[in-house]
Amino acid sequence: MMRKSAFGVTALLLTLAWLHAPAAAQTVLKFASFVPTQYILHKPVFLKLADDLAAATGGAVTMKVYAAGALGKGPVEQYQRAVRRIAEISYGLPGYTSSAFPKTLLIELPGVTAGPEDATRKLWKVMDAHLRDEFKRTVPLALFVTPPAVFMMRDKPVRSLADLKGMKLRVASRSAASVVAAYGATPVPMPATKVYTSMSTGVVDGALMGVDSLLIFKLIETSKYVTIGLPEMPTTIFMVMNEGAYDELAAGHRAALDKLTGLGISLRSAALLAKFGDIALSKFRAAPGKTVIELTPDARKAFDARAAAAAAGVLEELDGKGLPASRVVEAMKN
Repeated sequence: MMRKSAFGVTALLLTLAWLHAPAAAQTVLKFASFVPTQYILHKPVFLKLADDLAAATGGAVTMKVYAAGALGKGPVEQYQRAVRRIAEISYGLPGYTSSAFPKTLLIELPGVTAGPEDATRKLWKVMDAHLRDEFKRTVPLALFVTPPAVFMMRDKPVRSLADLKGMKLRVASRSAASVVAAYGATPVPMPATKVYTSMSTGVVDGALMGVDSLLIFKLIETSKYVTIGLPEMPTTIFMVMNEGAYDELAAGHRAALDKLTGLGISLRSAALLAKFGDIALSKFRAAPGKTVIELTPDARKAFDARAAAAAAGVLEELDGKGLPASRVVEAMKN
């Protein structure tokens, strides 16, 4: 009887201890996004990743998205927000800190890619051999590109190289700046979030940006002309995670995150932006007072020649500094 009583007391104590034990620690990953919740990737990529990660880890790892610069204004600082762990994960453009990503940004040179899917696959093909060392103190979760860039012009049409003389054009990276300078215009590095105001006030005459930006950043309102058919120059986008935060995850949780990120999420993001770019250009065409200009074959040849010369110059400069730029581009292409 005494043994039964003791057993009952022990069972009761164990039950009470279990009921009052703290719940297993939950890891909450802060995701810093500089774009608003209306952004095309916010729900189908950012929020979906959060939902999928929570499901894959049984709720042990969750992700909270802070949109529209809630963890700090200015897209230029997005990479450092992950490095300094202001956010465990951040979304941004390597072009805003071009000097840190010279090999990654080679994908933006004309003549390297043939569409967003091709560019995204090429980035991941050379990731381990050539690019990963540029992502210092972070782990790349996604790396992809926007639709090919177009000229979005405030009030001056661009049909030939001669039309660009004396114009100031917004660019996102050093590689784009080199090409725009070769075209005869003055490149003005600038975050995408500042383009609307800069075009509206005449600080720049236009912008070289992915066609999706017509809607994402409301540049339909500031652009009267859009020139398409340029030598292909996409803009690269990253989603990176603080390396320490990644290493702190349990092995099973890291495996779950790895399965949800990488090439797959990158291709899906690139495809969504490409589709959105088609929609944006259709809306621009339909808007009153707007004109889409497609380069003639002769004009395109002139642009191609200048772009090729600029790209060769960039590769020669980087090779001369000891960076294997030509070898990286060759690996991307083959």
